[in-house]
Amino acid sequence: MGVSREFIRNLARDIENAIREVSRIVSKPYDELSDEDKMAIRYELIVIAEALMTLVMHVVRRDLNERPRTPINALMIVRDRGLLTMNEYEDLTKLVRLRNLLVHRYWVIDDYLIYRNIKSDFKSLTSFIDRLRSRYGIQ
Repeated sequence: MGVSREFIRNLARDIENAIREVSRIVSKPYDELSDEDKMAIRYELIVIAEALMTLVMHVVRRDLNERPRTPINALMIVRDRGLLTMNEYEDLTKLVRLRNLLVHRYWVIDDYLIYRNIKSDFKSLTSFIDRLRSRYGIQ
């Protein structure tokens, strides 16, 4: 069946736009963030994780011809096929789990902890996207 390059390109663009927005917001000191900024960070993290989950499920089903049970299972398959390093797999799994917390247990979220952790960057995610672009000839 093959992957849809346009679909991957659009998801990658969504992820990159959301990363830029999160990076813009977290460039401020934490004590200067408004409640709207904190909610925007949460929203953009959900956008990033949703796009990642859709992307990895698409690749696993359409290129690797496997039927993952969950997005985390799809990440495992991609890791086992050499498209993710172990560190990238662990980082992306944490991102998917964070999305689940944000969506289903938002009242237990520590915004400062999220802020501190995302200040470090999205290197694993951007490396994975770059690898997919190279694999599928996407600019």
